Amino acid sequence: MRHRNYVYVLVLLVAGVTLIGGAFNDVSARGRVLDESSGDPIAGAQAIYGIRVALTDANGNYVLDHLPRGARYAIQSRGYDPGSGDTSTTEVKLHPFALSLQVNEKDSGDPASPVPKPEIRQGDTRVGGPGTDTGSVVAAPYPDIGSQLLVCAPDHDTATIDARGGAATPRVVVLAKGTQGCPPLPTPSPTSSPSGSPAPSGNPAPGASPSPTPTASPSKSP
Repeated sequence: MRHRNYVYVLVLLVAGVTLIGGAFNDVSARGRVLDESSGDPIAGAQAIYGIRVALTDANGNYVLDHLPRGARYAIQSRGYDPGSGDTSTTEVKLHPFALSLQVNEKDSGDPASPVPKPEIRQGDTRVGGPGTDTGSVVAAPYPDIGSQLLVCAPDHDTATIDARGGAATPRVVVLAKGTQGCPPLPTPSPTSSPSGSPAPSGNPAPGASPSPTPTASPSKSP
């Protein structure tokens, strides 16, 4: 009888340790998802652990309950490269993979008139466009965050912006009517064609027949 009591006590002790250990290892992941380029919160992003999904609110906050301590989970949102976090993560910044602009004409009323065929320039390089007749233009991949960009279009003055935002929702840029237009792009330097190069002296040109070697005529005997 005493032996049976010892067994009951041992079973209860093991069960208690298991429950206590499980309680200490069961944690909630709480964090915030931000746009890396602008620092703005991303609403509607997904925090994914297995088949469980939690959506961020308007302030970018999410909660995933009852995770094993140290568990890792994925963060996804339309317009951004995927990210990840673990149960100690409090902030996740997602990198946008494309910059989307909506270019409208300044002082054109409400709703504003779109500027046809806009372009995005970075230095002497066109990184986006020409866009659509409805003023939409995209630069992909996303330019260096914070870098200076030139937005231009025919029959309009240019505008300078920095590379921020415009990932899931197009960023609005306005251009005034004017004569600046888009500056000309540099023309590529011509490259010499190997077919026009003269063949080295002493060697026949490729495909040419070698010239016959002259032979000495035999001398006549007197």
